[in-house]
Amino acid sequence: MLADPPSWEKGYQGLRTFVDNSLDIHRPELSPLLLPLFVHSYLDLVLVGYRDAADHFLARFAPDHSPLYPGLVRLLASLRLATHVTENEQAMRWRHERYHVRLSERGWGLLLGWLQGGGLHGASEGTEGRGRDRVLAIINERVKVDAVPGPPLSSTLTSHGLASDYASLSRGGAPPAPYGADGVAPALRLGPAKLHPQLEREVKRTLKDAGEDDDEMDVGGKKEDKAVGGPEGEGAGGAADGEGEGSGEGSAAAAGGAGGDKAAGDSGDAKPSLVGDAASSDPSSTSLGDAQLISPFKDDLPPYPSSFRTLDVAREVERVREARKRIRLGPAAVRDDLRKGVAKPSVCLFTLHDSGDSLSTVTFSEDSTVMATGFTESYIRLWSLDGKGLRALRTDLSPDEADKIDTPDGLSKLYQPDAPQTRKLIAHSGPVYSLSFDPVPGPAAAPRYLLSASADTTVRLWSLETYTNLVVYRGHREPVWAVEWGPRGIYFATASRDRTARLWTTDDVNAVRIFAGHLSDVNCLSFHPNSLYLATGSSDRTCRLWDVQKGHCVRVFIGHRAAVQVVRVSPDGRYLASAGDDGLVLLWSLATGLRLKTFYGHDAPINSLAFSNESSVLVSGAADDTVRVWDVATPPGDGANPSDVPSAQGAAGTAGASAGGAGAGAGAPDLLATLATKRTPVLEVKFTARNLCLAAGAMREVPPPAQ
Repeated sequence: MLADPPSWEKGYQGLRTFVDNSLDIHRPELSPLLLPLFVHSYLDLVLVGYRDAADHFLARFAPDHSPLYPGLVRLLASLRLATHVTENEQAMRWRHERYHVRLSERGWGLLLGWLQGGGLHGASEGTEGRGRDRVLAIINERVKVDAVPGPPLSSTLTSHGLASDYASLSRGGAPPAPYGADGVAPALRLGPAKLHPQLEREVKRTLKDAGEDDDEMDVGGKKEDKAVGGPEGEGAGGAADGEGEGSGEGSAAAAGGAGGDKAAGDSGDAKPSLVGDAASSDPSSTSLGDAQLISPFKDDLPPYPSSFRTLDVAREVERVREARKRIRLGPAAVRDDLRKGVAKPSVCLFTLHDSGDSLSTVTFSEDSTVMATGFTESYIRLWSLDGKGLRALRTDLSPDEADKIDTPDGLSKLYQPDAPQTRKLIAHSGPVYSLSFDPVPGPAAAPRYLLSASADTTVRLWSLETYTNLVVYRGHREPVWAVEWGPRGIYFATASRDRTARLWTTDDVNAVRIFAGHLSDVNCLSFHPNSLYLATGSSDRTCRLWDVQKGHCVRVFIGHRAAVQVVRVSPDGRYLASAGDDGLVLLWSLATGLRLKTFYGHDAPINSLAFSNESSVLVSGAADDTVRVWDVATPPGDGANPSDVPSAQGAAGTAGASAGGAGAGAGAPDLLATLATKRTPVLEVKFTARNLCLAAGAMREVPPPAQ
């Protein structure tokens, strides 16, 4: 074919005119054909070397697609040389994958008639004729039309897309391999990351010296066969008192939610529970997924320091100890009271009073000693949950005074004398939407750092030793909706209204990865326990799983009916749970990308999800003032179709709850318990290392009676 730059413009213009002149019933299903033609026409011009013609083409036709695909248009504008195209993963996806479009048989017949009948105003020679040939070549080589019988189809986000995204429609969310010749999706490395050998030996030595040696203890994700129980009320760290110094903006109080028959917050009623003989941390104990998981190699993971610290040893030792004291949760405790070794879940609720509608986010530290709250008034408030207060290091200590401190007793001079129960952090210039504690100390000690994300487009790193702002991370162009530390610290990820998620390191103010692909706001994210993958949820009603190292999307999950507001990866690395404004909780298999279960019962948007440590139970907190407990371990019933789900409003009435107990709805077979609050929309739920569920929210104000 002759190299005729205007022919690409003529071809696109001809197809656009054909679509615009089609009948109203066919125009919606034919319009998606314009996007792949637009992208490949531009890429062809760049690859051939017609820079000026490519710029003119983009300037002329970009307004057709920028409203729906601004990110894609910006990407194309950045590809100015052939090398740019070959080095860009998103561009290579377009070159290697076919773009799928669903058409009715009648619409497909109209398109064929136009392509084969000299559709460019009857021209068959010259530039216009070559333009028609360009269109025909691109559709034959780059587009796959799926003709279905029936009336004309309406265009939706799921009726067209690249092969790896579009495959979710027919395979429940599992895309094929991006560039695989055999069309088989590569296996994901979902197994636990191996602990540093020297660190593992040091942990075992420390436990042995303490007289706690065990041949089958759980170190670095290995199996632990012996465990003893203890009062779960201890896991809350004395948080039931919930002391707070209210200053108008909010004061905190804790209330025990019922877990079965007893409230977790009432230490007097707490009963010791014993962990059964089976290993609670054994991933294979979950009956939904018996396949062996592949652990990542060291080179697969993001770079981490080759050495370890005393804090790392203390963290791993404490995790072993906490695992031995852990209460094992499971659906059998609710459905079969005779089952031994399995307990019903308990929830301890923290309620903030006098905060109005200003509370925007809540999070708990891993050791359950600190709670952080973010407000729309641009500040953060920290609360001590163990009664010890929040002591700060002195920042006014002179070098001479520091040199005089040479005894352990003198270390107290490094700290300020007062230890208030709550502290306020001020630096953001917009509402604070997300908070995340440093995970490095784990359950062994209080966190040392806090990350916060705000509408001012920044992420800030705070020191919890001096309670000051250390670093400001800038890069997003729109409000940042979510931030989360990686499982091993050092790295953290952010999600923003600019339709991207980004990966950062704490020692660099610039992002090291940008994950682009969502068609709308990225609202939430969650790291895989082995740090190799990152899950995101978006207002485009999809969830995606990204390879952290390579930066490309490896799974797309389609099934929600509204924006996805929360995603959570299970501790065993097998499942992804997602929830949002549609009131549904969807459970996915990360290995296959298939939807396993649909949990329905909430009649308001869901704000938070949390898996138990065994990944057998899922807890959700929502704006309908309830915490609901769901069965993850039991396989769905024979013949059950996860798509056959009633509306959220229609299903909500089936799950009744009493003030002091749990109720399971007959219409929701996987609902184990419904724990109702008085007037507290639940913003956050989180399991402690011993499987006590902590929840938090702000009490809704009661309007004054009408006069």
